[in-house]
Amino acid sequence: MRLLIIKPSSLGDIVHSFPAVTALKHCLPASRICWVANDNLAALVELLPEVDRVIEYPRQQFSRCNLRAIKNFWRDLRSEQYDVAIDFQGLLRSGLIARASGAARRLGFAGAREGATLFYTEKFLPPPALKHAAEKNLALVQHFFSCPTPPPAAALAVPAEWQAAADALLPPNGQELLAVGFSSRWESKNWDCQFFASVLLLVLAQRPGLRCWLLGSAAERARGDEILSLLSGHPAVINLAGRTSLSSLTGLLRRSQALLTNDSGPMHIAAALGTPCIALFGATDPELTGPYGENRHQVFRSLCPDSPCFLRRCPRELCSAGIAPQDVADAILARLSGASPVA
Repeated sequence: MRLLIIKPSSLGDIVHSFPAVTALKHCLPASRICWVANDNLAALVELLPEVDRVIEYPRQQFSRCNLRAIKNFWRDLRSEQYDVAIDFQGLLRSGLIARASGAARRLGFAGAREGATLFYTEKFLPPPALKHAAEKNLALVQHFFSCPTPPPAAALAVPAEWQAAADALLPPNGQELLAVGFSSRWESKNWDCQFFASVLLLVLAQRPGLRCWLLGSAAERARGDEILSLLSGHPAVINLAGRTSLSSLTGLLRRSQALLTNDSGPMHIAAALGTPCIALFGATDPELTGPYGENRHQVFRSLCPDSPCFLRRCPRELCSAGIAPQDVADAILARLSGASPVA
């Protein structure tokens, strides 16, 4: 059986589809699985061993109506004959891709937006009790196929060159590593720099052999520098914001013993790698998109009365108010010691 998975973006959403695709391959071991993903995220999908082929969707070129890019994508999409297309994205463009694939069966969520359901031959409505995106994706494949329950855990195969790229930035020296994801694409998801600095000072006081690395984009580097200044340039902390690629970021997250983070894409990569996450949530809801996997993660939710507000810009800036940095530091120290999270 030839299966087409349609989940072009975003980073976290793609990772939330990994458990479902892993379960699908285990219940249909002879199947061939192809996946349509945005070209800038295709390498991430290739880490999942259950995927046989990734078809790159050039979203930027599509938005510019680049006829050559559209023609090439159409050629790649129709180069195989699919029995089933599964649309995990649930938007107009993903519904169109499902229809254009030529698959006789086209599966998707009954609540898909932008008219995507018009292109499905079969629809699935998740039970109201299911909240997390990963669990909804799992429920879809379990509804249409005889997938195992509980499903097998997804395991990413990180290439040696990705690990080498990480080691080039931060050579291994036997020290414990704490990754710090201090930023995100939504301003409202970012807890303040002083909170991060306070937590790190408490952790470093108890773990003098620890090394911390700050992760983020080039546009977020100044925010990382602000945290460093609040730490008085602590020698155990290095700002790698803007210096990592997807490969080196993944390799460093794999090497790290824990990740302190806002709700962000790297959080989902870390969770998929099995790295424990201490996650700070304010504007968004961890029940929907929190770190998924084994019970090794711990979430701190904002005490702001508007949380979760789902606003990209926070009108109150109260996310960290009322949360004790010591409590977060204790959670990190527990993860570093291998303890289970506090319920």
